[in-house]
Amino acid sequence: MSQPMSYRRSTLRAIAGVCVVVISSARCAPLQTAAIVEPGTSFTLAPGQAAAVNGTDVRLTFRQVREDSRCPVDVTCVWEGDAKIDVVISREGVADSTKLLSIRPPNNAAQAGSLRIRFVGLTPVPRQADGTVKRNYLAEFVAEML
Repeated sequence: MSQPMSYRRSTLRAIAGVCVVVISSARCAPLQTAAIVEPGTSFTLAPGQAAAVNGTDVRLTFRQVREDSRCPVDVTCVWEGDAKIDVVISREGVADSTKLLSIRPPNNAAQAGSLRIRFVGLTPVPRQADGTVKRNYLAEFVAEML
């Protein structure tokens, strides 16, 4: 028994619609999950990773190392140098804020609501012998309730 032509057209439209949705969603970027961290404890992030601070609406994303002029550990320097990173601080209902944090106080912290986020370390430490080798950085942070 043959189906009416209008039934077949509506079925084909429905199948085509489902295909469009599936193909479109396959091209979307995956949602980035965030590690859940506790206030007062240190945590590390690689570039592109995010952390949500438990009990708050604050989410921190480590974007990139902007500068690493720290003195290599295998060299004697007059000045110990600095490291600067870009982070994005997100809060529900508040526009994202991009901050440049230095490893040196006083520019090593940012405030988000009742939370202070401090940039406290960057690994690996530079070595003169490494030259211009690309480093797989990890930034260390502490989030403290104010």
